[in-house]
Amino acid sequence: MAIWHKQVWSPIESAVDNADVVALHRLWRGLSPAPGQLPALSDLALDGPLSPFAARMTVYRPLPDGDYLGHFCGDEFRHDSLSDPTGLCLSQQAPELADFQRSHFDEVAARCLPLYVVHFAHSNPWVLTWERLVMPARGDDGQPWILVFNQPMEARAKLLETVLNCASEGLLALRRVRSAEPDSTHWLVTVANLPFATLAGQTDEPAQGRLAHEVFPNWARLDLDADCLAVVQTRNPRERELELPQDGTSRWFKVHIGPLLDGCMVRLTDVTAIKDKEQALQDNARRLQADNEQLRQLAWRDGLTGLLNRRALDVILDREVARSLRLSEPLALVMCDIDHFKAFNDFYGHLIGDDCLREVGQVLSGVIQRATDMVARYGGEEFTLVLPNTVLNGGLDLVQRIQQALHERGLPDATSPEGKLLTLSFGVAEFDPRRDASAHAFLERADSALYRAKHQGRNRVGLAYPQGIQVLESQLSPAG
Repeated sequence: MAIWHKQVWSPIESAVDNADVVALHRLWRGLSPAPGQLPALSDLALDGPLSPFAARMTVYRPLPDGDYLGHFCGDEFRHDSLSDPTGLCLSQQAPELADFQRSHFDEVAARCLPLYVVHFAHSNPWVLTWERLVMPARGDDGQPWILVFNQPMEARAKLLETVLNCASEGLLALRRVRSAEPDSTHWLVTVANLPFATLAGQTDEPAQGRLAHEVFPNWARLDLDADCLAVVQTRNPRERELELPQDGTSRWFKVHIGPLLDGCMVRLTDVTAIKDKEQALQDNARRLQADNEQLRQLAWRDGLTGLLNRRALDVILDREVARSLRLSEPLALVMCDIDHFKAFNDFYGHLIGDDCLREVGQVLSGVIQRATDMVARYGGEEFTLVLPNTVLNGGLDLVQRIQQALHERGLPDATSPEGKLLTLSFGVAEFDPRRDASAHAFLERADSALYRAKHQGRNRVGLAYPQGIQVLESQLSPAG
């Protein structure tokens, strides 16, 4: 096939950057009755669920002879492609394009799956590359109709303007212009994207080809002249932070100025969220200090192991869950249980059993390395570790370090059916607001993973994934 293209069947949602393609693919999957079955065309109505995307959609009806007839064409696609396939068969289009599309339509209909395609558009005067999501749907006639979302990925005339204006950063390119006044420099605007123009207070008139201080009312407030001149003279980039009042509040921007051939490039990055997060972290650190003082005052420590007790765990877990929700940061929870501890106690006696609990507590405390991590005695022979800013796999890594440290400690257990050394079973979960309505629900998910690990033979790790619990066997032999 002469048309360059790439195609993705799965996983589409992680392979593309276009949010509309991802949303459409999720919509199609949500309306599909079951794997291998197509959603009804009536459920994918252009005036219903597909209405936000209709302007870029085309719809084709299969014909008995294997051809496809254009049934609908959105306004934006008609404008971008300079064509309208409505009422036309594929066979009436250019042969190369018709064969290219028919091969994809046939395969999509046969597989009953959407297909993501990127390809060059050789005949279009300004679109260089199209990206398309080709989706099958069951028509009222029972035949697989084809719905196509069409998005220009690259365009000759608008590519630079679109990219610059869609950027989250303010971008400005300047050319140095010496004025009639001695030792005075003005700046001619060659490029200014929409975010920068908004910050600088640009009027409706175009900025390109005009002096910056004339076109931007807020130019003096930005205070960029001295930095721009220094970059032009030294050819070395500069960075600093800038505070700007906006809508009754202050926003912070990181300013990067780099040299161009006869001028400089200015980039303004909004770092207000980072500043706010830093402030939130400082506030949280102060609250943490106050909480720690309260913990010390209330002596929330387990008398046997010296670890935090269940009361402290409840308070800290509530706080960390609230912080995870507020800052959108991950939070992991590890629960562990000494295997066959009742038999251990019965064999060695309760004094040795208490020593065992203390040694396990020391192993757990010795493995955690961050000041924000905490370990508590949950009750009996069960322990809990709270790990802020940690994902599920990070919790698993910590568990494996605990297993290694416990194995090296070599605590004897003559009652263990698996071997001669004491072992632990673990349950690991990552906080998920969609599944964990509270800290208690989060704790229950980790406890369920621990229960599954014990149920499948102990000396194992239960991982609470969204799709279910996976149990892993320890790689270390309990035989010593």
